[in-house]
Amino acid sequence: MNELMQTLQNAGPLFWATLIPLVLFVWFLPVILAAFLNRPHLKYIAIAAIPAGLSFIAWGALIVWACSGKVSGRFAQWFEQKQQGRS
Repeated sequence: MNELMQTLQNAGPLFWATLIPLVLFVWFLPVILAAFLNRPHLKYIAIAAIPAGLSFIAWGALIVWACSGKVSGRFAQWFEQKQQGRS
C-alpha cells in the first residue's frame, strides 16, 4: 500500500492528465451511450450515473438500461422485415 501511495505522490502532470479523463469517461459511459442511442430517460440515467460509479453492479445496470429500449425495438423491426423477406 505504501508503494501505491508513493507512486501516486510522485506521479507527474501527464499521468494525471491521462488518468482523470479516462476515469470520467468510464464513469459516465452509460450517459454517453444513452445520448448516442437517443434514450428518452437520458436525464435519469445521468443522475443515476453519479453515485453508480462507486458500485460495479449499479454501473452495469446503467449500461444495460442505456443500451436497451429503442435499440432493441429497432432491431426487432429489422429482424421481422428480414424474416418476411425470406418467406
